[in-house]
Amino acid sequence: MHVDGARVTGLAYTVRTANNGAGEQKTIELEGIFVQIGLVPNTEWLKGAIELSPRGEIEIDARGQTSVPGIFAAGDATTVPYKQIVIAMGEGAKAALSAFDHLIRSEPVEVKQAA
Repeated sequence: MHVDGARVTGLAYTVRTANNGAGEQKTIELEGIFVQIGLVPNTEWLKGAIELSPRGEIEIDARGQTSVPGIFAAGDATTVPYKQIVIAMGEGAKAALSAFDHLIRSEPVEVKQAA
Protein backbone atom coordinates (compact mmCIF):
# COMPACT_ATOMS: atom_id res chain seq x y z
CA MET A 1 0.00 0.00 0.00
CA HIS A 2 1.17 3.52 -0.71
CA VAL A 3 0.31 6.23 1.80
CA ASP A 4 1.11 9.94 2.05
CA GLY A 5 0.83 10.07 5.84
CA ALA A 6 -2.89 10.81 5.83
CA ARG A 7 -4.51 8.55 3.25
CA VAL A 8 -3.98 5.63 0.91
CA THR A 9 -2.68 6.81 -2.46
CA GLY A 10 -2.02 3.51 -4.21
CA LEU A 11 -1.92 -0.25 -4.06
CA ALA A 12 1.06 -2.40 -5.07
CA TYR A 13 0.48 -6.06 -5.91
CA THR A 14 2.14 -8.98 -7.65
CA VAL A 15 0.59 -10.89 -10.55
CA ARG A 16 1.72 -14.52 -10.62
CA THR A 17 0.94 -17.00 -13.35
CA ALA A 18 1.70 -20.70 -13.70
CA ASN A 19 4.54 -19.85 -16.12
CA ASN A 20 5.86 -16.91 -14.12
CA GLY A 21 6.99 -17.95 -10.62
CA ALA A 22 8.50 -14.58 -9.71
CA GLY A 23 5.47 -12.56 -10.76
CA GLU A 24 5.09 -9.10 -12.18
CA GLN A 25 4.85 -6.06 -9.87
CA LYS A 26 1.94 -3.72 -10.58
CA THR A 27 0.71 -0.52 -8.95
CA ILE A 28 -2.66 1.20 -9.04
CA GLU A 29 -2.95 4.84 -8.01
CA LEU A 30 -5.96 5.45 -5.75
CA GLU A 31 -7.79 8.29 -4.03
CA GLY A 32 -8.69 5.98 -1.14
CA ILE A 33 -9.94 2.50 -0.29
CA PHE A 34 -13.05 0.89 1.19
CA VAL A 35 -12.31 -2.02 3.51
CA GLN A 36 -14.86 -4.84 3.51
CA ILE A 37 -14.65 -7.67 6.03
CA GLY A 38 -16.76 -10.62 7.09
CA LEU A 39 -18.91 -11.70 4.17
CA VAL A 40 -20.33 -14.81 5.87
CA PRO A 41 -22.85 -14.12 8.67
CA ASN A 42 -22.47 -15.89 12.02
CA THR A 43 -25.93 -17.50 12.03
CA GLU A 44 -25.13 -21.20 12.30
CA TRP A 45 -26.91 -21.32 15.67
CA LEU A 46 -30.21 -20.30 14.01
CA LYS A 47 -30.40 -23.20 11.55
CA GLY A 48 -33.73 -24.96 11.91
CA ALA A 49 -35.21 -22.16 14.03
CA ILE A 50 -35.87 -19.52 11.34
CA GLU A 51 -35.49 -19.34 7.57
CA LEU A 52 -31.98 -18.59 6.35
CA SER A 53 -30.83 -17.75 2.83
CA PRO A 54 -28.40 -20.09 1.01
CA ARG A 55 -25.61 -17.73 2.22
CA GLY A 56 -26.77 -18.12 5.83
CA GLU A 57 -28.41 -14.69 6.07
CA ILE A 58 -31.60 -14.33 8.14
CA GLU A 59 -34.53 -14.00 5.74
CA ILE A 60 -36.56 -10.88 6.58
CA ASP A 61 -39.38 -8.92 5.01
CA ALA A 62 -39.53 -5.13 4.58
CA ARG A 63 -40.40 -4.74 8.29
CA GLY A 64 -37.59 -6.94 9.63
CA GLN A 65 -39.97 -9.84 10.37
CA THR A 66 -38.44 -13.31 10.13
CA SER A 67 -40.22 -16.54 9.21
CA VAL A 68 -41.35 -16.86 12.84
CA PRO A 69 -44.11 -14.42 13.90
CA GLY A 70 -42.87 -12.07 16.61
CA ILE A 71 -39.19 -12.62 15.81
CA PHE A 72 -37.46 -9.67 14.14
CA ALA A 73 -33.89 -9.26 12.89
CA ALA A 74 -31.71 -6.46 11.59
CA GLY A 75 -28.18 -5.75 10.46
CA ASP A 76 -25.52 -7.45 8.44
CA ALA A 77 -26.72 -10.98 9.31
CA THR A 78 -29.98 -10.40 7.42
CA THR A 79 -30.89 -10.34 3.73
CA VAL A 80 -30.75 -6.52 3.68
CA PRO A 81 -28.88 -5.72 0.44
CA TYR A 82 -26.20 -3.35 1.73
CA LYS A 83 -23.94 -4.25 4.66
CA GLN A 84 -22.74 -1.03 6.28
CA ILE A 85 -23.02 0.20 9.88
CA VAL A 86 -25.30 3.16 9.14
CA ILE A 87 -27.71 0.90 7.22
CA ALA A 88 -27.61 -1.72 10.00
CA MET A 89 -28.51 0.99 12.55
CA GLY A 90 -31.50 2.10 10.48
CA GLU A 91 -32.57 -1.52 9.98
CA GLY A 92 -32.35 -2.04 13.77
CA ALA A 93 -34.62 0.94 14.38
CA LYS A 94 -37.09 -0.38 11.78
CA ALA A 95 -37.10 -3.87 13.33
CA ALA A 96 -37.61 -2.40 16.82
CA LEU A 97 -40.58 -0.34 15.63
CA SER A 98 -42.01 -3.38 13.85
CA ALA A 99 -41.61 -5.51 17.01
CA PHE A 100 -43.38 -2.80 19.04
CA ASP A 101 -46.19 -2.66 16.50
CA HIS A 102 -46.46 -6.47 16.61
CA LEU A 103 -46.70 -6.45 20.40
CA ILE A 104 -49.37 -3.74 20.67
CA ARG A 105 -51.54 -5.50 18.09
CA SER A 106 -51.17 -8.99 19.61
CA GLU A 107 -53.45 -10.53 22.20
CA PRO A 108 -52.00 -10.16 25.69
CA VAL A 109 -50.38 -13.27 27.12
CA GLU A 110 -51.72 -14.27 30.55
CA VAL A 111 -48.93 -14.50 33.10
CA LYS A 112 -49.43 -17.08 35.83
CA GLN A 113 -48.27 -16.22 39.34
CA ALA A 114 -46.18 -18.71 41.27
CA ALA A 115 -47.99 -20.06 44.34
